[in-house]
Amino acid sequence: MEKVKEYLLRADSKMPGIDFHFCDNQAVDSILGYYSDHAKQEGIPFLAQIDIPENFAGDEMDICLVLSNLLENAIEASLKTEDSRRKIVIKMYLHHTHILLIQAENNFDAKILEKNGVFQSTKHSGNGIGIQSIRHITERNGGASSFTYKDGEFMAKIMIRI
Repeated sequence: MEKVKEYLLRADSKMPGIDFHFCDNQAVDSILGYYSDHAKQEGIPFLAQIDIPENFAGDEMDICLVLSNLLENAIEASLKTEDSRRKIVIKMYLHHTHILLIQAENNFDAKILEKNGVFQSTKHSGNGIGIQSIRHITERNGGASSFTYKDGEFMAKIMIRI
């Protein structure tokens, strides 16, 4: 198995870089491209299933903030996770024409700190900002968010009205 891994690493290093294209919306595609490249550099498998048109009624800035926070957290958690368990899966699509659904999953090995329903930061003492920001954006847009973790898997489900 080690020889197979070495062979694949050598083969991968000889392959030219590939620009990934996830969807037709340039802002969302840029965020996904940045984080997928970051994940690849860190050896984190990254799977994205995205069905977003070039133009949609939602606030692109809000959507990009939500995606950035989700993916930043997923990468940070993955870096603290055993290599063989690392993964990030992001799914995003429009439900009818006015509801955007996002689901993000990643594995984790570190302890998740939560106090009174608020996730605590792993970077500093006190509340974490990323998930609180996501909750604020979804509520402001008439949506909802849920964050669950069990058996080493973290899952975020986001619904935003657009």
